[in-house]
Order: sequence, then C-alpha cells, then structure tokens
Amino acid sequence: MSQNINLKEIERRAWTSYFQDGLWDIFMGLLMLTMGIRSITDNVWFTLVILAAVLAAVIGKKFITVPRIGRVKFGPARKAKQQKLMAAVGIAVIATIVLLLLASLGLAPSQAVTAPILVICVTIVFGLMAYYMDFKRLYAYGLLFAISMALWETLDSPIGPIAFSISGGIALLIGLAVLIRFIHKYPRTAEEVYSDNAN
Repeated sequence: MSQNINLKEIERRAWTSYFQDGLWDIFMGLLMLTMGIRSITDNVWFTLVILAAVLAAVIGKKFITVPRIGRVKFGPARKAKQQKLMAAVGIAVIATIVLLLLASLGLAPSQAVTAPILVICVTIVFGLMAYYMDFKRLYAYGLLFAISMALWETLDSPIGPIAFSISGGIALLIGLAVLIRFIHKYPRTAEEVYSDNAN
C-alpha cells in the first residue's frame, strides 16, 4: 500500500515538474498578448505569433525540458485524468464557439447576457485545465483572461485589447523568469523517468 502511495507521489511530482519550465506560461502570455496587439494594430500578421508560441512550446519541451528532467510515461490514473480534461474542455470550447456563431448571426441574446456567459465559459475552461493539470498558475491566468474578456465585451476597444496586452505581458514575464530559473536549477541529463505502475 505504501509503495503504491509512493508511486503516486512520484508520478505527481514528475507531472508537476513539467510545468516548472515556464513554457506554458510563455504560451499563455503570447496568446493573450497577440489577441491584444492584433486588435490594437489591426495587423493580421500578428496572428502568426500564436503559431510561433505553439512551436516554441513544442521545441522548448524537446530541447530544454526533456534533456533536463527526462521523458515521463504516466500510469492509467493520470491518463484517465487527461481524458476527462480533454472532454470537459472540449465541451466548454464547443459551447463558446456556438455562442460566438449565434452572436455573429444575430441570434444570440443581448451583449448584457452574452458577455457574462462567455466569461463564465472561459473561467470554467481555465479552471478545469488548472485542476486536471495540477497547474496552479493557470488559475491566475484564467482570471486575467476572464477579466480582459469582460472588459472587452463591456467597454470594447481600446480597453479590452489593452487589458489583454497587459495580461499577456505579465504571463510572458513570469514564464521567462520561471524558464531562466528552471535552466539554472536543472542540469542536462539523458535519464528517462517512468511511472507506469502508478494507479
């Protein structure tokens, strides 16, 4: 029994260690920053920064994170948690998309009703992601995202885009600080960490 608990704790630590590199923070920062700057400048090319953010996260995991803390293989309990996360987020995202489509077609309720619903959907998505990913800082980013969206929906431009830009800048700076600390804290290693036996 104690061995099983130890394996679960090892897996939990291995899982949370994957968010110590700051790459998720940087991704969220660039996402919000892009949304703000794209609207302020009305330059569609800024949208490509989101693609760059995705590539940076993937490449960073491969060349920065894995060489330092190894590659982790998780057990069935953690995989089930990931599947629940994907399902919950998928439902919330679909609901948000449907609401936006209805709004674009003029079939949605008034903005006074739509704006709170969008904020609630965003808060739920971030909350579920933070909970199932055991990523505490994501709660804060979800709050920043929700506040920025609420300001955008109620006060429109330029307040909304500026709020997103500021929120994105905060997340980006935190991510860069965490990444620098991670690089200094962990030396490069080729070891792989396995936790397949955890339930």
